Amino acid sequence: MNESQLEILSEIVRAVKAGRRFLVVTHVRPDGDAVGSVLALTFMLRKLGRKADAYCADPLPIGYDFLAGAEDIRHDVSDPSSYDVAITVDCGDFQRVGDELAEAIARIPLLINIDHHVGKSVFGHINWVQTSASSTCEMLYRLSSMLEVPLDADIASQLYTGILTDTGSFRFSNTNRDVLEIASRLVASGAQPSLIAQYVYDSGQPQRLRLLAKVLATVTFHADNRLAAAELSQKMLAETETSHLDSEGFINELRSVRPVRLAMLFREGRNGMVHVSLRSKGDVDVAGFAHKYGGGGHRQAAAFRVAGNLEEVRSAFTTEALSYIA
Repeated sequence: MNESQLEILSEIVRAVKAGRRFLVVTHVRPDGDAVGSVLALTFMLRKLGRKADAYCADPLPIGYDFLAGAEDIRHDVSDPSSYDVAITVDCGDFQRVGDELAEAIARIPLLINIDHHVGKSVFGHINWVQTSASSTCEMLYRLSSMLEVPLDADIASQLYTGILTDTGSFRFSNTNRDVLEIASRLVASGAQPSLIAQYVYDSGQPQRLRLLAKVLATVTFHADNRLAAAELSQKMLAETETSHLDSEGFINELRSVRPVRLAMLFREGRNGMVHVSLRSKGDVDVAGFAHKYGGGGHRQAAAFRVAGNLEEVRSAFTTEALSYIA
């Protein structure tokens, strides 16, 4: 960590010591790093004697309800003026907190932003954006040391969950020596790897498998199988009685095919928008692709959304993606 990053961390520590009531916020359609980071930071603040509430606009995906505090995550904020500090975690774009809360946060005096995505991450009064970090939970582990917060089993499990999921179970290229050392320390503090993995990856319901079958039936391969694309429509959700929350991790099925270098999953929203998720391997950089259309993410995992018809969006962007693997 360079001198500039350390100064930002010190500024956050000063703000935490000065603040009294905190609203900790993560992004819509939360993943493991979002859930782990919003809970871990909330618990850290409470250990320091601060009042802190965790917020997420959307329900949590199946598999994260085992984490301490998950049942207490708020989905609405009735009086934002009661908070003196808001902290966003894992939000590469301010709008990802949700439209309602984006307006409410403007009424909170101080906004701290902690994130590791490449994108529109500089939107707070204090911005700690470390794109080299594997996850926001990795960053919060370092913050816990600066805040001198002792890690218990609850916080260790929350942080471990975020690191586990954002590294693809320690398979992605963002897995390095530092990440593994931090994971080891979290295990020493009470995180149970096998139990966490069981909850996160083995909590699916039968209807989720039916939805996956429908999505996989739409897979097409291009460019000598180096590009894989699939779609998820509102009709599929209705037929299987599922929601988009049940589709977390589906894109990794496409990425798992050996010759695939770029995987794309097109998800039809209810508001005329199509959500495009991107995953890559090797030297294929999808962050730039997503950023071009107002999205963001990482070199090998990114997303964006565009207005349009599912079929037309899939056709147009699959064609454009071919240039990224040429």
